[in-house]
Amino acid sequence: MNQSALLPRRHFAVLIAAASLAFPQLAAAGFPPGSDITGRLPDLAFDMTRSSDGKRVTAAGYRGKVVVLFFGFTRCPDVCPLTVHNMAMILQRMGPLAGEMRFLFITIDLAHDTLPRLKRFLANFGPPPEIDGLHGTPAELAALAKRYYVQYQAPSGPNSPDPVSKITHISCIYVFGPHGRVRYLVNDFAGSNLDFAAMTAGFDRLAKAAREP
Repeated sequence: MNQSALLPRRHFAVLIAAASLAFPQLAAAGFPPGSDITGRLPDLAFDMTRSSDGKRVTAAGYRGKVVVLFFGFTRCPDVCPLTVHNMAMILQRMGPLAGEMRFLFITIDLAHDTLPRLKRFLANFGPPPEIDGLHGTPAELAALAKRYYVQYQAPSGPNSPDPVSKITHISCIYVFGPHGRVRYLVNDFAGSNLDFAAMTAGFDRLAKAAREP
């Protein structure tokens, strides 16, 4: 991809803030409630370990599926579980089309969120492969976060005190189409104003596109 076409870092924070402002217009137009960032970020790429089966996986293994990325941690008391819960609710609404979806929870709390912990946490919301987790080395996480301008801070040990105040991260989700191209950024996905009908309709369209030859 032509790197000159990608969104400069200093402008991306503005885009994230604007996503919530764009909510009413995009929802009314029939799009997922969020910002259309098609072509503004690199295609999906990662090399990490999947929590459901402990296998090493890359983005290539998800081609043909609609992929939703979320960066969070299992000790999170609100935004993270609400985000996964809301995605699970949307998947239920989608019916058979949910099979074209892959929600990937990327932990930023590497020391605490072991693969078994991550697997148990996500099992509360739905089964793989539609809902699954990714765990990487510090270098792998940093590379993926840098690729999509994700800012985060995490504790250095599994028993770090007061993780709520020590762990910070952005709360948006990234939506990629079946060919691995970035499509949408949805801010405040865990918010009380999330339009489930509009989100489901938007994901339905992306999932139907994934079924096309």
